[in-house]
Amino acid sequence: MKGFLFGLVVAGLGFGGYLYWQHQKSAAPPPAAKTADAGAATTSKKARKRPRGAVRIARGPAASDGVPAAEPEAEPVRLSAADLRPLAQGDDLSTPDVLRLDMANDKELPELSQDQIDERFRGQESAILECIARARPDPETYVPGRVTIKFRIQRAGSVRGVRVEAPAVLQRNGLFGCIKGVVGRLRFPAAGTSQIISYPFTLS
Repeated sequence: MKGFLFGLVVAGLGFGGYLYWQHQKSAAPPPAAKTADAGAATTSKKARKRPRGAVRIARGPAASDGVPAAEPEAEPVRLSAADLRPLAQGDDLSTPDVLRLDMANDKELPELSQDQIDERFRGQESAILECIARARPDPETYVPGRVTIKFRIQRAGSVRGVRVEAPAVLQRNGLFGCIKGVVGRLRFPAAGTSQIISYPFTLS
């Protein structure tokens, strides 16, 4: 009987030890190697996310450290002799002005002074310069020569007939049509005679 009880106690202690060992095993932290691997994977995922934005590009010799250099500026357009040849477009200003019968008394009016003409013309000078700028091949290309604008002022003060002489490259880019639209809108005081006016512009 005593032997039976002793065996029962030993068996109980053994079973309790087994349960305690199982409890300790389930509560233990995961192996360090796995934790390190997970951290490395997380770090590698975060490392792959690069911020988007802009990077200033160095100019000149400073770009030799691996940063791409700025693109070279485009060279100006090379103009040929044909591009620079003066070309006149517009109306024939040599024809005499038409005198209407109801304007016969206008002969008593004085001729327009240069100051009167300059005052009206200066009001549109910025628009004319804009026409010349738009007709250039590009803003950097130097076009030598000059642009000469001629027009007839009728006795009534309106403009009839516009002629523009300029380098051919400007004329091909619509210079005459632009200037004619500006000068044709000019209005002057009535005068005793028609006048042909010429305004030269030196290109720079």
